[in-house]
Amino acid sequence: MATAQSDRRRRSGSGSTRRSNSSRRSSSSNGRKPLQGRDTGYRVGSSRRQSSSRSINPRIIIVGVVGILLIIALIFGVTSCVKGCSARNTKKDEAKEVKVNPEDKRVAYGVSAEETDRLAVVLDRNEAFASIAKNADKITDERLIDLAIAEPEAIEFVAGSVKADGSTQPYDAAVPQGEYPKLYTFDPRWGYASYADGIVGSTGSGPVALSIASMGLSGKTTYDPATIAQAVTSAKLASGTTGMDDSFLTNHASEAGLVATSVEASSDGIYIPLAEDGVPVVIKLKSDSGIGSNNAHWAVVISLNSDNSITVYDPTSAIATSHTWSLGAVASKTDTAYSVTAAAGTTGSTDAATSPDATSEDTGESTDESA
Repeated sequence: MATAQSDRRRRSGSGSTRRSNSSRRSSSSNGRKPLQGRDTGYRVGSSRRQSSSRSINPRIIIVGVVGILLIIALIFGVTSCVKGCSARNTKKDEAKEVKVNPEDKRVAYGVSAEETDRLAVVLDRNEAFASIAKNADKITDERLIDLAIAEPEAIEFVAGSVKADGSTQPYDAAVPQGEYPKLYTFDPRWGYASYADGIVGSTGSGPVALSIASMGLSGKTTYDPATIAQAVTSAKLASGTTGMDDSFLTNHASEAGLVATSVEASSDGIYIPLAEDGVPVVIKLKSDSGIGSNNAHWAVVISLNSDNSITVYDPTSAIATSHTWSLGAVASKTDTAYSVTAAAGTTGSTDAATSPDATSEDTGESTDESA
């Protein structure tokens, strides 16, 4: 019994003690914070920091990576810009230092003057041909365009035909007797003059061929292509597919300073005047002969060579004139042939007043008068 009461008193005392301790803690909390309170706060904050260090937000990582990439891109862009600007400046400096060919700026620097001249000729022709193409609608005679296509040396002439006024100029170069000049229909000194159904440049092979023969036989330039073209026109024989009717040679050759004799249009017919008489033969070539123009036209066989080839001066083609031909090949393409000689009174000095004989006679007369 005493023991049971003692146990109740101990439990009751223990409860009172716990209530007393709780009351003291409660009263203490109303005053200043005890040291334990600060310790408790520190532990709570530390717990939070430890928790956040253990779980990092993924968005922060992504933002960081993106930032790094942007920095790298910016550095790369600046570097590229610097390099690009440097390259452009280098190219500009190099362009400023480019040297120009003093002969022709279209040709590379350092090319010899001779080679530059050769290239310039082709470049000029190309520019002239481009002009022909651009103004093709203004060139009413298609034979001129065909001429430019077939004959490189005629390109500039054809290009100039668009603005030509049809005027002519005399042939003023010296021609030693026995030497035949290379004359062409596409010479601007006479090529733009009206003739037949076009101009001398497209239809004037007849007058030009007769002029070649006349100048070579006489050593005079009296009968140049423009003069003979006018004579053929005045005789009303500037017609036919070749631009000059055959009868001009038969009946009017003297108007070109010539005497013409019809010969057989064959190898023998052409050979004999060349070999035995040493005189040229004016021939009329068939269309599509393969010699010069594709149209029927006139040319001059000026000589027979040691290998029995012949030299043909073709007024429509510098190419055809530049090499020799087989007599048989030319004869087979010939329709008509005339051997020609100089008409009486056409040979000798061009200006008789300056000949040695004329000078002697004038001096003698002057001496007699002074005496």
